[in-house]
Formats: sequence, C-alpha cells, structure tokens
Amino acid sequence: MPPEAQNSSDSSDLKALREENGRLYSVLEANKMLSSSLDLGLVLDGLMERAKEVTDAEASSLMLLDEEKDELFFHTVKGEKSEAIKKIRLRMGEGIAGWVAQHGEPVLVEDAANDPRFSNRADQASSFVTRTMMCVPLQLKRRVIGTVQVLNKGNNQSFHGGDLKIFSILANQAAIAIENARLHEMATVDGMTGLYIKNYFMARLSEEYRRARLQNRPLALLMSDIDFFKKVNDRFGHPGGDRALVELASVIKETVHRLDSDDIAGRYGGEEFCVLLPDSDQSRALEVGELIRKNIESRPIPIGNEEAHITISIGISCLPAHSDYVTDTEDLIKLADEALYICKDQGRNCVALYEERA
Repeated sequence: MPPEAQNSSDSSDLKALREENGRLYSVLEANKMLSSSLDLGLVLDGLMERAKEVTDAEASSLMLLDEEKDELFFHTVKGEKSEAIKKIRLRMGEGIAGWVAQHGEPVLVEDAANDPRFSNRADQASSFVTRTMMCVPLQLKRRVIGTVQVLNKGNNQSFHGGDLKIFSILANQAAIAIENARLHEMATVDGMTGLYIKNYFMARLSEEYRRARLQNRPLALLMSDIDFFKKVNDRFGHPGGDRALVELASVIKETVHRLDSDDIAGRYGGEEFCVLLPDSDQSRALEVGELIRKNIESRPIPIGNEEAHITISIGISCLPAHSDYVTDTEDLIKLADEALYICKDQGRNCVALYEERA
C-alpha cells in the first residue's frame, strides 16, 4: 500500500475511533443523568435528546403502552413540530412502533415509505417526512412497556448496525429510568391523590429546613384544608368527599407544575394538604397560596349528576420571618397550623401568614 493511502486509512480509522469514543462518552453521560434524578419527565427528556444527538437523527421519541386500551401513546418527543403528534395513538401492531411493541424486536428501516409496516399518521399531523428510522422496544423483565425511535439520520445517510447498538443501550437506560420512577412513586406517593405521602414529605421538609438554616436561605410551608369538608361528605357521601380531595390535589399539582419550581406538594392527612417552598420568602408564599386558593375556588367538581364547589383555607409559616418562633420542623408545622385558625376566624376561604396573637 502506498504511504499516502496508508496515511489516509490511518486518518480514517482515527476519525472513526474518535467518533465511537464520543458516542460512548455520551452513553456514560446519559448514565450519570439517569442516576442523578428521579424526575421521570426530566430524565426521559434528556435521554431522548441524547439519543437524537448520538445517532445524528432529526427527531426522537418515546412511546409508552396503555395496557388497558392496548395502544401506544407519545410520552416524550424531541424535534421540530413535536407537539403536533402528542395526541396520536397507535394500536398494537400498527406502524413500525406498533410492530416492534407487538414482536419485541428492534428494527432498522432504510426506506420507511416503502416498508409495509410504516404508518404515516404522525407525518401527516406534523408535516414531517420520515425517510429512515430505528425503533427499539422498551422492555422490563421481557415485558414490553413501549418503544423508542429515532428518525432521519443527518446528511441523508442511513442508520447502520453501530447506530442500532448504541441506540439499544439508550433504550435500556430509558426502561431503567421508568422502572426507577415507578418504584419511587410506589414508595413515596399517595395512591389516591398522587401527592407525596406524609413520611416522604416530612423527610424533604427536614432536609430543606437544615439547608435553610445552614445557608441562611428562606423557606416557606403552606398547610391547607377544605372548608366545611364535613358538609361535602354529608351531601355527596364519602365517594364525593374523595372526589373533592382528588380534585384539590390535582389543582395543587397543576399549580406547582406551572410555576416550574422546586416546590413539593404532599398529603399531610385527611383533607389537609401541604406545600413546601424552598428558597421562598413570605411574599412568594402568599402569592402561591392565593393562586392555589383561587384555582380551587373557580373549579367545579363533577360528582354524579351534580357539581360541587369547594373552598380552602391556607396557613403559612416561613423563614426568616418566623425564625424567633422556630427551632425545628415541628415548629414550622405548628405555626402554619395556627395560621389556619386565623383563616377560620376571618371566615375561611383565605390565605393567612402566621402572626403572634395576644
């Protein structure tokens, strides 16, 4: 082999090795992401973005199986016009993803338009054109729970076996993330309301309280309960009361989620709910409390053929405003609970900050 050809070959091999090392590094980074958070949405969002980058794809997505309806739905989508396909569902066996979910086998499709398994419903909804794709099943203990797919390799290239190998590793990581999140949820989340159980909430409260004290940072605690909850149970029965609790919990979760913060919502007991606001002073605590109060006040709750309307009262304690009265987390809870009595004295359906009463 001429020296020039040998040098060219060596250069090409070195480039390929560097690319492979870069892809393996990305997989290691994905592993770090997997172990750093139990927020399923955050982890899967990061994994799908990483899958798109590692395989040089235009788009990536993750679908989960709705076992009751035997359908796949889009959970995470990365790429242009991703919102356009969020409402699409595929029956088991429909499209490439449906075929993969049904057979539990990965596929590499070089010409999607001419593959008899391909469904163009997502393309039609998003005005996207799928040329080539890889699809891998998400499996837990040999049970398929969904699929992941990447579409259209860059520069009009086709995906190859090396791409599929790396992508399969990322798919396994996604399955692990889903399982970890499921186990975490079983251990920490109240089955009826979807809020954190009391023990987990108290552990987080203790953690944030220590941090606030050590770093001299603000911290706020909201305690709420439903006004005249007994009347709800008397009129609609306990199933109606449970429905009211579920709706209130849903409002709290939605409000906290929209605020895009580190706030933590939990069920303290019965109809009493709590929200922990790290790095929040009394001004923000009052704003969040009032937002939750207004949202539940304006939300009718369908119970049978009727609509119930509930209101809540919210008591607040916080640091540093109440530092003189607080030596531990129990004091924070006690003050927020006493602030609830201020609400009751003011006629309920309001938000009150703890204040020392004569």
